[in-house]
Amino acid sequence: MNRKKVTLAEVARVAGVSRATVSLVVRKSPLVADYTREKVEKVMADLDYVRDIGAARLRNNSSRTVGVIVPNLVNSFFTEFLSGVEQVMGEDDRVVLLANSQDDPVRQNDILQRFRGHGVDGVILCPAEGTDPDLPLRLRHRGVPVVQALREVGEGITDYAGADYLEGVRLAIRHLVGGGHHRIAFLSVAAQTSAREERLRGFTAALGETGASSAGIVEAELTWEGAAQSAAAMLALKTRPTAVLCFNDVLAAGLMLGLRRAGCEPGRDLAVVGLDDLPLARLTYPPLTSVAMQPDCIGVRAGHLLARRLAQADAPVQRSVILPRLMIRGSSHRD
Repeated sequence: MNRKKVTLAEVARVAGVSRATVSLVVRKSPLVADYTREKVEKVMADLDYVRDIGAARLRNNSSRTVGVIVPNLVNSFFTEFLSGVEQVMGEDDRVVLLANSQDDPVRQNDILQRFRGHGVDGVILCPAEGTDPDLPLRLRHRGVPVVQALREVGEGITDYAGADYLEGVRLAIRHLVGGGHHRIAFLSVAAQTSAREERLRGFTAALGETGASSAGIVEAELTWEGAAQSAAAMLALKTRPTAVLCFNDVLAAGLMLGLRRAGCEPGRDLAVVGLDDLPLARLTYPPLTSVAMQPDCIGVRAGHLLARRLAQADAPVQRSVILPRLMIRGSSHRD
């Protein structure tokens, strides 16, 4: 038997306040005194009150939902990014719908169509490899507010939140050169994206600034085993590297596993540095030196950009870039 839904009026009667006050509490308005808020929230919990989002949608012509599309869920970077987005959207009383494009632009387009069918208010998009550069413009013409994050196509068309990959790579290379490494290799993903392009551009620029030389670029699948298998190719490079900079922490952790399988001790025989500084970096052996890109902060920035765009559709396009920090640990030390 279906239980009758608890109404705002019933909560107001039990709490001894007006219906308008309960509505302000539900909408997290700062106009309600703390004591009153706590009393109303206790009554709502006791009565198991659930806000009628459908009714709110009809009143405001808004679904109170936003879509977030990421290219994979192998890398916990994206889950930390999502936590930042959800923090902001929760404060804005919105629900986040998450989808994984699997780095497939066709699948990404299908997801976008489903999002539109569900009436999402806006989308935060980390574009899949091979995304049509005109996609952001098409979405804008269809009335879908979009913020790009971490990767970008059609530069300057939409708001963007990301990290300064060029500076992140520069910090890593300077650290390695300062530790006596002058033959440095780069372990990259194969996906042709703006994130890869910026990292490689930073790699070339940082080598030029420091006088170090490239020992080569090796590509690996973004999986633990794919990264581990890349160790053989890394050790077979014509110019034997003394250090490796990795596209992200997943590749770095996998590479260290592969090196150990090959009898090469990370840190002692070959320095390894990652880019991300996920919690994983503290759990590898030795602990991974990495450049903190702060994905949760990028998610917060992306969330704020979308909230701004939803409130002000004609606002100027804005970019928000997080500055990285180098976190030095055992994987880049020889002793």
